Amino acid sequence: MMSLSTSVIPLVLTVLLGTTAVAQSRTPGVRERKARQLTLPAEEPPVLHPLHVAAHEATTVTFDAPIVPESVDRSVLAPFFSRVAVHEDVLVLKASMDVPAGKEPVITVRFAGPGAPAQVGFVLTTVTAEVDSQVEVLRQGRTAQDLGKELADLRARCVATEAGLATLRAQCALRGLGGAVLMGDVTREGVTVDYLPELPVSMGMTAIGPHVLYRSASTRALSTSLLNPDGSAPWIPGFARMTPRGPNIHGMPVRELPLLMQVTQLAPGERATVVVEWRALPELPVGTHFTLELLDAKGERGVRWEQGVP
Repeated sequence: MMSLSTSVIPLVLTVLLGTTAVAQSRTPGVRERKARQLTLPAEEPPVLHPLHVAAHEATTVTFDAPIVPESVDRSVLAPFFSRVAVHEDVLVLKASMDVPAGKEPVITVRFAGPGAPAQVGFVLTTVTAEVDSQVEVLRQGRTAQDLGKELADLRARCVATEAGLATLRAQCALRGLGGAVLMGDVTREGVTVDYLPELPVSMGMTAIGPHVLYRSASTRALSTSLLNPDGSAPWIPGFARMTPRGPNIHGMPVRELPLLMQVTQLAPGERATVVVEWRALPELPVGTHFTLELLDAKGERGVRWEQGVP
């Protein structure tokens, strides 16, 4: 006669295997991160463009023309997104969950300047196979002449970037105060110290003053302390971005500079001094200023000064 314990074993195994199979079937597959371009012809009738989002994934939408940040209805996004950042030419979304079928939010982004189309609409959905990591929105289709000019601008930026890297390599070879003197970063005129009075905007990190600006004849360096809030993911230093603003900045490139920090990352609740250094810029047109961002390796979390120094 079969004992009770022996007869129960197959039943237990069946239940365990069935539970494992259900758990495995509910595990989502890895979505492919997509980078794509969306062109909006001037004569296009109003349509909704799908934007694929997914839980815990950041989706960055850039625009080739200024937008109106207030046109994005944040209230319809609140149930599904832990982060919504809207600037004058970029929209950053980070979903806290997959968007349920039948509850897809719709947002409208209006363009700030004259021209057509006046706006673009998105329906935010979640699909199994992919997620939009980067989407570039072009307000109007570009001609071959426009593409040629863009290619020339990109080549010029590459040359400028390589020149900056060459300077950084030379600086790394000559460390310390003696190296600074040999490089011409410190001269007999010395170094002046100033402080940024403006408080930076938090983009997931907190900058703790004083925000010290060092100026020499040829070099600028900004020093501040960054705090990674409790409950956040570890913060890995990435780069600083200097974006020119003003009425006469045509042809002036966006500059990306390395961040200097003595530790490799900031755990939640930790803080450290961060320094960014750049070469002094030539005389700039009247009214020119810079937006200065200190960002992580993904270009998502950090702090931003709207009125940065040149």
